[in-house]
Amino acid sequence: MSSRTPHLIAPYLPLPPSTLTLLTSVLGATTNWLLLRYLVHHLAPRIAGDDGEEPHGREGGEDGEGDTAVVLVSFMRDYAFWKEGAARLGLDLDLAARKSTFTFVDGLTSLSLPAPPPTNKPTKGRRSLRSPKLEDVTREIRAAVAELRRENGRVLLFIDQPDCYLAVAGGQITGLALNDAILSLREEVGATILTLSADDPFIDNQSTNLERSHAAFALSAAHEARAVLSCRMLDTGAASDVSGVLRITGGGADEAGEVEAHEYLYYVGSDWGAKVFERGQ
Repeated sequence: MSSRTPHLIAPYLPLPPSTLTLLTSVLGATTNWLLLRYLVHHLAPRIAGDDGEEPHGREGGEDGEGDTAVVLVSFMRDYAFWKEGAARLGLDLDLAARKSTFTFVDGLTSLSLPAPPPTNKPTKGRRSLRSPKLEDVTREIRAAVAELRRENGRVLLFIDQPDCYLAVAGGQITGLALNDAILSLREEVGATILTLSADDPFIDNQSTNLERSHAAFALSAAHEARAVLSCRMLDTGAASDVSGVLRITGGGADEAGEVEAHEYLYYVGSDWGAKVFERGQ
């Protein structure tokens, strides 16, 4: 399957200044493939090979974002996951880090798993969250942004599954506090992407503090987003040639109605190649 970006989602990949884009998933229909397309789209102009070829997911540098860098914070998946997925799309994240256009902030292994042995030599473009305290998390992300901003014209912030951080924090923070922290970080970057779980039990069943915090955070993010791209399973169940449904709508911040609403079917292969198509095609 082709690793090029499906043309139907290409119009949604550029990120206007100061905007928030929300990617929501449910069990069995993740947004990993979508976030990888955003990474490829925005990092490709900076890490084109010596032969001038672009990574497969992108053609050109057509929107003039050649001075863009990305900070990816992931609370759900480690660096190896993103590195492998990006490589399948022709994007070398190690090279991007060496060129000071990409930094990965690990919010999974240090907060959720036993701490690895300390290393004497830090790896360029790699940071880890060592404390679950919100002020420490915010400080580390802010430092990653500041480091890239010294060498790049525009820094984007991608935060993968901050709702998992709510669970890891064990009730020490609320959805409102996390939302406020992300708002403060958004003031320091060109644009932001959040990925969140939007399964019905997380949103509708608010019997515990964690469920209430998750619902409040998700609803606040949708209200502040310019665009919301939601992945879900087919209503009729699994299909061999369809992974799920991609619904695109304007968020609460799309006051001018610039985001064109669509609902597509999509298929993601084992090689991370993706197809997005209209119903009936």
